[in-house]
Amino acid sequence: MFPRLLRHGILGINARNLLYVKPFNPAKVTAFADSKLKTKAYLMTRSIPAAKIYARIETREQLQQFDFTSLPDECVLKPNQGFGGEGIIVLRGRENGVFLANGRQPITDTELVAHIEDILDGKFSLGGRRDIAFFEQILTPHECFARFHPAGLPDIRVIVFNLVPVMAMLRIPTAESDGKANVHLGGIGIGLDIAKGTTTHAAQYHSLIQELPHGGSPKGIKLPHWDDILLVCSRIQQITNIGYLAVDMTIDQNMGPVVLEVNARAGLMVQLANLAPLRARLERVKGLKVSSPEKGVRIGQDLFGEKVQGTIEKKEPQKTERPVLGTQETIVIAGSGKNIEVPCRIAPGKERTIFSPELLKALCQSGAATPTGKTGETFRVKFTLGGKKIQTLVIAKEIPGKDVQAIIGNRDLGEFLIDPSKKTQPASRITAVKTDLRAVDSTLAELDRELLLIKYLKPLNLQEEYQRLLEDRRYNPVFLYTKIPLDLADAARRIAEPIEDPSSLGRLLEKKRSELLKRITLLEKRGHSEQFTMASQELYGSVSSALLRAAQAALHNRVACDLPTPEEELLDPEQVQTIFQEILEHYGLLNWQVAIRDRLVADCTVGGQHIYLRAEARFEPLHVQALIAHEIETHVLTAENGEHQPYALLRRGCANYLDTQEGLAIFNQNRILSAYHERRMNPPRNVLGLEFGLTHSFAETRTYLEEELNYTAQKAMTQTITIKRGLRNTEEPGGFTKSLVYFRGLRAIERFVEEGGDLRKLYVGKIALEDLSLVEDLPELEAPLLLPKFLRKD
Repeated sequence: MFPRLLRHGILGINARNLLYVKPFNPAKVTAFADSKLKTKAYLMTRSIPAAKIYARIETREQLQQFDFTSLPDECVLKPNQGFGGEGIIVLRGRENGVFLANGRQPITDTELVAHIEDILDGKFSLGGRRDIAFFEQILTPHECFARFHPAGLPDIRVIVFNLVPVMAMLRIPTAESDGKANVHLGGIGIGLDIAKGTTTHAAQYHSLIQELPHGGSPKGIKLPHWDDILLVCSRIQQITNIGYLAVDMTIDQNMGPVVLEVNARAGLMVQLANLAPLRARLERVKGLKVSSPEKGVRIGQDLFGEKVQGTIEKKEPQKTERPVLGTQETIVIAGSGKNIEVPCRIAPGKERTIFSPELLKALCQSGAATPTGKTGETFRVKFTLGGKKIQTLVIAKEIPGKDVQAIIGNRDLGEFLIDPSKKTQPASRITAVKTDLRAVDSTLAELDRELLLIKYLKPLNLQEEYQRLLEDRRYNPVFLYTKIPLDLADAARRIAEPIEDPSSLGRLLEKKRSELLKRITLLEKRGHSEQFTMASQELYGSVSSALLRAAQAALHNRVACDLPTPEEELLDPEQVQTIFQEILEHYGLLNWQVAIRDRLVADCTVGGQHIYLRAEARFEPLHVQALIAHEIETHVLTAENGEHQPYALLRRGCANYLDTQEGLAIFNQNRILSAYHERRMNPPRNVLGLEFGLTHSFAETRTYLEEELNYTAQKAMTQTITIKRGLRNTEEPGGFTKSLVYFRGLRAIERFVEEGGDLRKLYVGKIALEDLSLVEDLPELEAPLLLPKFLRKD
């Protein structure tokens, strides 16, 4: 099957056992490695990081007395001597006091007891021996794994021999492997360049794969902390004396590299994932005199790193030069939303750093300095000097002269060289305050979460008024709204100051700030028909004559329509829920859920990693495929891509992003719908319906939608609610103009495509088409992790 590997001596199980396991792993150390609890305890006492153990159960008597409520809401149940990921249950959260397996399926205490009894009886252990069950901390996968969209916790397996890391692979759990990092069960094994920690080849089951299940190449992705991982693995071999060793590690988002377990009988799939024979590497380092783990790591990286043009790629020499400072410099201190630039004097003759009381008072007010001790004379401060971040204690003391407000003492100068002849800009007494765009990004995102229009514009009495509307077609409802807990005036004051930064990020944030102010005004005007309508037009725009003509033309030029789908062919929400869940799993989005709700206006909506289906809705099969394109392959994928961007702005949404989001969603949906499908007409009809509703009452608008625009009775009522929400007395003219974004956005996307635009660029997050050039200019912008099938490169 793989002749190159066979010719060069691929390591088989028998050879592994006879040549490496038996000679180098005595029974005592093998038994030690088989016990996860023993190895974790041993390694943790020697400063090797591992997950925390919450509880262990060794006997049925302990099990009968065990209190499951003593466990945290999130933990993992494991067999001590399990193998291949068998017997593991991930518990994520509780519902009505009952644990949820993988955050979804309820698992009762009775079911947990039965599973633990199986563990104790040795159902999942090596050789069927009696075992111990234990609960341990759930680890959070590092963001570096996001590109692989794992269905569980990925791990990194490193083979170590004679203190030399000889081969490694990354194992990605998938839906097929039931969330286990086991390549034989359907997980993905990806080879790793031992020198750099960069992914190379990938395998699933016993075959090579060129593309990840959700799309995208598995190659060329560099893992962080790589040298540390290799060093930990080599050190584990040194302190455990396991001669032929496999170490399974992961990278936790908060803890960094963490050991999962050690293995004295490592499987051999690592060879396929690397397209390299393991035996040749083992024989190459056998007998070498390796004096330390550090030397072992260097040998492994030099011998087995990826070759470039027949030679070992040389590492960039580490820069050890220390920054050179003059006698006068500027330090940068991060405040709340601001960077404060402070002129300072470099004084190695002073032991401690000194700040003037005036400066410290300003820093304390902005949260950039914290008093310590009882006397209040020392303060904890973080600042940047010469490109290096420093956290230190400073003394409050008057500084003679008027040239500086800070003196940097010897204690904080250890990483610098000082050249008194170095010329610097003349220091100024004035402390410059500059906008900290990252802090502003965070502040605006927080406010964006608080100003949820969909929440505060939903009538409190919608169900009661809905029932009256069913009974009386001429009724004009009176809507009531929930009280907004946020102080809107205070929120407006918090973002009142314009962002005067000319960078791409600064300009995008200023547009978002302006939009949030308009959103605040809109919420303040709830219930006042005329004022609310004007505020809505400020936020979403008015019905322009050009848009109105385009909508009228779209309806006028319609030459045919599809026949309605027979009732018996319609799908219920439970069937659609199953279809949607399968699509989400295909894209590796196992953290997304599909739920059925009774009280929804729309048949389908997306929010907060949930897709909601209306319980009373019935779906034609073609509509389901269109919803997949609209909701999952547009809204869900862009939301997921935005989550992995370094800016909250792209996660929450740039200013005016709705035009692009909804326009792209309808464009994708129309690829699925037939040319004469009824749903193609909804965006232009919404424009005409809104135009009418702005000058008429609820009852008149409802009749117009049904009789003139051919809405169904049900759709006419729900669309009129959409138009009139935000008003109190709907007998009055006016309305919520958000309905414009769908048709206006669709036309913009169609123009973009006609002009040769690349739709893939719109998947980096929740962005506005008008700001594409600014977004592309953002530093550290990540390429989209997920793309719909039709946009993937072959």
